[in-house]
Amino acid sequence: MTRFPGTRLPINLCILLLASTVASPALADHMGPTGVGTGTSLNVLSPDTLEKGDVSAGFRITYTRPDQRSDAELEALAAEHIHAHNTDYNLNTAIGASYGVTDRLTISAELPFVRRDHLREGEHSHVDGETINEVVELGDVSGVGDLSLIAKYKLLDGKGTKFALLGGLKMPTGSTHKRSDEGERLETEHQPGTGSWDPIVGAAFGAELGPISLNASALYQFSGKGAQDTRLGNRAQGGIAFSHHFGVAEHHHDEGGHHHEEAEHHHDEGAHEHHEHSSWDAFVEATGEWEGRQKVGSEVEASGGKSIWVSPGARFDSASGFTIVGAVGIPVWQDIRPSHPDNDYRLTLAIGHAF
Repeated sequence: MTRFPGTRLPINLCILLLASTVASPALADHMGPTGVGTGTSLNVLSPDTLEKGDVSAGFRITYTRPDQRSDAELEALAAEHIHAHNTDYNLNTAIGASYGVTDRLTISAELPFVRRDHLREGEHSHVDGETINEVVELGDVSGVGDLSLIAKYKLLDGKGTKFALLGGLKMPTGSTHKRSDEGERLETEHQPGTGSWDPIVGAAFGAELGPISLNASALYQFSGKGAQDTRLGNRAQGGIAFSHHFGVAEHHHDEGGHHHEEAEHHHDEGAHEHHEHSSWDAFVEATGEWEGRQKVGSEVEASGGKSIWVSPGARFDSASGFTIVGAVGIPVWQDIRPSHPDNDYRLTLAIGHAF
């Protein structure tokens, strides 16, 4: 496993621990906490944690292209009293950092920035006794989103198999007062922030067999009541990822902190010279995503749904210590309620480093 010069941190963890969470469903406008390359992939967690005192940081960007519904389709849904909307694209970027409290416990934080281009929505109204169904241009929406804090605790760290539990909280740091081009306050689902406090729980499992790695994870987010008396739907995601490592493998011990002692001994005796090598991994993920219906006041909206995604990608670890991960997400099955469009694809890129 390749390492940063002068640190104990494997560089395949620097992007993993950008947020230590997994990508939430992209059905709605709020992606929630997002993982950036957990293990060797992007949307599935690994159970790995940082070593005590180590710090990592990174940047991630996700571009989601929704199905482009016509004005006629939006107006037809408005006639059914469904306020359906569309955007040209949704862009979710995030910066994050992680700290190893102990060898088994890592605390991570992630702050997103969101942008929705050309937001438009179908509306149903009555004017002078006449029913009007029309598409309203709401404009572009962008701003800082909600901060997520996640703790990951590794329970099992055996030879070839690992298991960890996660718990955290999404906090209402994002703006909830953005306005449309006409000056009206946008609904909470279109805001950069939600105004709600959302607990998060999850688990991750990992196994290795030579150059082949398997990671599996699950995450659930409980949505609290937020701005404008709105409670967005709860969210869940589960996934599995397979990866294959290419490049020079570094032999080291990873159980019980023995590699610390070995590294210190080699340093003291000067018996071994350390070499850095570039390497890369190819991976494929399969993830299932579910989102519950949102509730505004006492009214339950025609939102939420479920989908299955397959995401092939690759990760490059440079000898200088940077890690770059990219993936293309393809929805192979979707059952989305009509207020939100289906998604055509999503592209994700992440860059990380350790300090």
